[in-house]
Amino acid sequence: MKKHSKRNRGAPYSNFTMLVLAVLLGSCASYGPYHANTATEPSNSIRGPADGRYKMAFIEFGDQGSPLDNSQRKAALEVIHKAGRPLLFVYIHGWQNNATSSDVCRFEHFLDTVSSFPEFTGRKINVIGVYIAWRGKDLTVPGLNFLTFWSRKSAGGGIAAANSCLATIEELAVAAREPGKDYHHTVLLAHSFGALVLGNTISHSILGANGEGGRSSSAWDMAVAFNSADSSITTRQLMSEFDYLYKYDPQKHAYVSRTNLGEETTAVSENRPAMVFLQSENDSATGQIFPIGTGLINVTNLHFHWQKVPVPGHHGEKVSENEFYTHTPGNNKYLVNYQVVPLGESSPPPGLRATENRAFEANIKQNHPDFSFYTSEHNDGHEGSFCRNGDYSPGDVHPPTGKELWRKWKFEYTGNARVPCWIVRVPKDIIWGHGGLWSDNSIAMFGALFRMEFPLSAEGKVATPKSLTAPKSPDLR
Repeated sequence: MKKHSKRNRGAPYSNFTMLVLAVLLGSCASYGPYHANTATEPSNSIRGPADGRYKMAFIEFGDQGSPLDNSQRKAALEVIHKAGRPLLFVYIHGWQNNATSSDVCRFEHFLDTVSSFPEFTGRKINVIGVYIAWRGKDLTVPGLNFLTFWSRKSAGGGIAAANSCLATIEELAVAAREPGKDYHHTVLLAHSFGALVLGNTISHSILGANGEGGRSSSAWDMAVAFNSADSSITTRQLMSEFDYLYKYDPQKHAYVSRTNLGEETTAVSENRPAMVFLQSENDSATGQIFPIGTGLINVTNLHFHWQKVPVPGHHGEKVSENEFYTHTPGNNKYLVNYQVVPLGESSPPPGLRATENRAFEANIKQNHPDFSFYTSEHNDGHEGSFCRNGDYSPGDVHPPTGKELWRKWKFEYTGNARVPCWIVRVPKDIIWGHGGLWSDNSIAMFGALFRMEFPLSAEGKVATPKSLTAPKSPDLR
C-alpha cells in the first residue's frame, strides 16, 4: 500500500513535468531558415516591389554563427552586383526578433521610405537592404520569452565571435564599391542584441593593421547602433584605441594623428565617426534590466573581483571594469560623449515635396555644419499602422498624420573622450523606449547623420568619400 500511495503521489508531479516540457518544446521558435532558396525558387530570400525601387534580402545565421543557407548570401550579392548606384543598408535585428518578426516589416518600410524620396529617386539610386537574421527570439510564450535574456545574449556574442558574420558584411560592402559604380554607400545598422553582434564584429576590423605599418580602412562607410544591449567593455577598449591614435583639433574640426607627422590622409572629419551609438533616455531594457541581468551572471559565476582599467579621455583615472560589464555604452557615464539637445519649435524649410515624415527629406536635402536637424512628428507610435499582421505592402499610400510638430535639435559634445566614436543620449521625443528606433523622428535624425557623413557639394551632388585610413601608432618613447 505504501508503494502504491507513493506512485499516486508521484504521478501528478510526473504529469506536470511532462506538461511543462511539452509547453516549452512547443514554444521554441524554429531554427530556420525561414527564407530558404530552392531549385524552384532560387530567389526566395529576395523581396521588393514590382517597380524595383528597392530590393530586400535575407541572410540567416544559427546560434553558433554559421549561415543557415549559403545561397542567401549569393543571392544578395547578385542584387548588389547588378546595381549601378547602390545605397546598401545592412541591418542586424535584436532581442525578441527573428527572420519573420515585426522588425522585418519595419525595416522594409524604412527601405520603402528612403527609396520613395525625391532626393534618391532623382539620382536613380538603387536602394538595397540586407536583413541579417538570427534567433533573437527562441521562445514564443508571452512572459517566458523574457527568461531568454542570458541565452540570447550568449548567442549574439557567439555570432560576433565567429567568422561568417564579419565575412558576410565585408563581402557585401566590397561588392557595393566594386569598379564601375559611380555612386556607392554602405551603411550598417543594428539594434539591441543586434548591436552587440555588430559592435563586437566590426570593432576587430576598424583598426586592423596592414602590411605597411599603418591601419586598414573598412569597406563600409557608416555604422549606427540603436539602444545597444551589449556590455561596454569592448566599446571602452575601442575608444581607448582611438584616444591612443587621435587627438581632436578644434581648428580643423577633425580628429588628427597624435604622431604630428603631417598625416593629412589619416585625419577624420568630426562629422564622420567610425561608429555612432544612439541611446534612448527612457530605454528601461538597457538602463535597468541589463544591469540586473549581468549582475546575476556575476553572482552565479562568483565573479566579484575586477581589475581597474583606464577611462578613455580621463588621463590617469581608472575604475573597476565591472562598471563597463554591467552598463551598456549608452548608459555608461564614463563613455557617453554626445547628447541631442532641443533648440525649440521651428518651421519647415521651403521646397519639401514629401507627404510622409517630411523632416527626413528636410534633413537629407541640406548639410548640417552645426550638427542641427529637424523632426516633424509627434512620437506617438503612429508608424505601427504601416504593418498589418507583420506584413508590409509597398504599394500602400501613407497619408500625412495631420498633426505635424516641427522642432530643431542638435548633436552636442558633452565631455569624456572626444574620438571618432560617438555615444549619444537621445530624448524620448525622438526614440521612445527600447524599440523606438523605427519612429519617424528617429528616422529623421538618422537622415541628418547620413547627410553629415555624406555631405553635399556646392553643386548639390554627393561625392563618394575617400576611404579613411587610421594613422600609425604614435611613438611613445
